[in-house]
Amino acid sequence: MLNSEILDEFQCSGCGECCRWTGAVLLTDEDVASMASGLGLPEQEFIEQHTRLAPNRQQLALLDQPDGSCEFLEGDRCRVYASRPVQCRSFPYAWSVPEGCPELDRLKAESKIPLK
Repeated sequence: MLNSEILDEFQCSGCGECCRWTGAVLLTDEDVASMASGLGLPEQEFIEQHTRLAPNRQQLALLDQPDGSCEFLEGDRCRVYASRPVQCRSFPYAWSVPEGCPELDRLKAESKIPLK
């Protein structure tokens, strides 16, 4: 986890870099319902078109684009931002982010506070 003083200063720049990282965007049942509704799809259709079995084999994950980025990333913006999954909403507060987010990297570089 990041230092709380850095997190207090964090403001997402909307660069989309976190949407390009490898790994699974894990979905809760509430995420599926919200995203399906946001896209105007029945939940089962959303599941069939936009999800896969997660690596943990216990839940669903969003599909990726061929380059590994999130299926819903268009340019630097999330196509489903208003109904994005809780995993995305919790960035970077519930994440371990060593590097790769330009805004967090800048805040860490400017900080005189030891990083955790």
